[in-house]
Amino acid sequence: MLYIFCVKKNDTNKTSYNKKKATNRDVAKLAGVSVATVSYVINGREDQHISEETKKKVLHAINFLNYIPNPHAVGLNTPQPQTIIIRSSSSVSPFTESEILFFMHAISPICQEHGYQLNYSMDKRAERLAANACICFDMPNEEFHALSNENFIPVIAIDSLINDPVFYQITIDYGKVYSAAEQYFGGINFTYCCIEPQNIQLKNDILSHFKNVFFINSTHDLRVCFAKTENLAVTQPTLAKIFGENEKLNVFFYREHILPRARLTIDCIRKAIDRLNISDEEHYIKV
Repeated sequence: MLYIFCVKKNDTNKTSYNKKKATNRDVAKLAGVSVATVSYVINGREDQHISEETKKKVLHAINFLNYIPNPHAVGLNTPQPQTIIIRSSSSVSPFTESEILFFMHAISPICQEHGYQLNYSMDKRAERLAANACICFDMPNEEFHALSNENFIPVIAIDSLINDPVFYQITIDYGKVYSAAEQYFGGINFTYCCIEPQNIQLKNDILSHFKNVFFINSTHDLRVCFAKTENLAVTQPTLAKIFGENEKLNVFFYREHILPRARLTIDCIRKAIDRLNISDEEHYIKV
């Protein structure tokens, strides 16, 4: 806090002080501008087209007077970032949490590009969220609907088949994965390996596309997979990193879905926030 001292000498050579806190009017007077202009500069109002020279005058005056704006007034006209929360199943495994981190790494730059703030919530309760949108990662139908019933914001299902056209659902196109893996292995038998989904519908979809499937739930499963298989197809970065370090395995990593899935997720959120009229079929997205 700055005190402006008015010094008055008297016959006893004592000094008296008149303390006064700087106001926006003081800033305006010193800078030679209006009070409204001071407010525009403080709040970052680009729509007022204030020159850089004027801004500097105001900022210099604020600094000289040590003017401290009212914290409740600052930012009222400044656009606040919209928040996206990622939620997972109540029985999420460490492997899936690792996948969520990979997903966040892919989607974070896109969030920044569109002005979204991204958070991962460890909370598993079905309650009202302080967010503009929610991404549910590999979540069972019951948990997804329990959460969505408490919130009137866009709720996007990632790696989950909800079978409800009200919600966007983005999953991997396992038909494409199978074709790419078959071409890579040249007709040799291979096993598709993935972290076991909590979403039963997605698990059934995976089983319908591959002849041999191995689901991972624990480090024990990893050891069994190392011992029983040689040719592996994976789509998850977590498993690609683990299996890729074993020289005895021939691993095909299908990665084409990673960045498109992240971009499509933000695209779906924007469409949902803007309340665009989308057909039921367009809510089901495979990548």
